[in-house]
Amino acid sequence: MDAILTKQEQELLSSLQNNEHVLQMQNFHHHGTETVFDHCLHVVMTSLAIARLFSLSEDETANIIIGGMLHDFFLYDWHEGRIRKDGIHCWLHPTVALANAAAYFELNNRQRNIIRSHMFPATLLHPPRCKEAWIVSIADKICAIQEYINK
Repeated sequence: MDAILTKQEQELLSSLQNNEHVLQMQNFHHHGTETVFDHCLHVVMTSLAIARLFSLSEDETANIIIGGMLHDFFLYDWHEGRIRKDGIHCWLHPTVALANAAAYFELNNRQRNIIRSHMFPATLLHPPRCKEAWIVSIADKICAIQEYINK
């Protein structure tokens, strides 16, 4: 599932893909042999393909690009310890990703909700509160399944 990007979307995505902090996600594997960086890019493209079905605005698609690219911005190898001293990766990483993203990027409330809620319903107390967050959460699950099947 791929979306054709507008010039503005391409520019925004490119600025994120070339950011020195975002590039660190290439150092960590995620599902199967795919890197966290590749997974996040896959989620963005799948999210935009879904978003096209709902005719979202430029601001909403920008939220999807930013939130989708940063939704797993946790910057550690979760395979080394799924249970960490501060919690279980599945439930912990959205909070870590949001803290990391907020440290390097100026995020609006929708982008914050996308990152924090992407593991819903596993993170039951942090549900998606906007359509962009629902789309990224659904796309994340689609991509994770594809990545596990194709590993």
